[in-house]
Amino acid sequence: MDLESQYLNDLYNLRQSKTYSDVSQLFELNYQKLTKLIPLIKQTAHNSIIQHSKYPDLYLIVEERFTYTGIFTLTHILSGDVQKPDIKFKVYFDAQLVEVLSVCNETVLNNDHPYLAQCGDMDIQWELNLFIERWLDYCLDKYQGVSWQTL
Repeated sequence: MDLESQYLNDLYNLRQSKTYSDVSQLFELNYQKLTKLIPLIKQTAHNSIIQHSKYPDLYLIVEERFTYTGIFTLTHILSGDVQKPDIKFKVYFDAQLVEVLSVCNETVLNNDHPYLAQCGDMDIQWELNLFIERWLDYCLDKYQGVSWQTL
């Protein structure tokens, strides 16, 4: 094993595994941020868009909608039909939680990670939900205050 690989291995093994409590707190935080970005998410039953003059249009696609849950995709549609980052997530309206189901149709962000086999389910959930947490921050910065329109 070369020096860089050994360093990555040592660094990865030093980190604390994420617990259900850690991930659950992130689910709650993401719900709070999502409801700031999409205030009417509880009532949303149709695909919607935010059109902005300076930034790519932001799409909310309704995959499934039930009384207490909903599955949505939040994305930009770039150059034709390329969707990035294409984040599919489930909202638990009664529990006020958001759980990422996939990013770009993958279950993990980095399939080529050299120590992926050492990731537990909570670590993978943490990685996916941390991604949406940061992307929601970006969207809140760029799109907050701009109205959603039904497609």
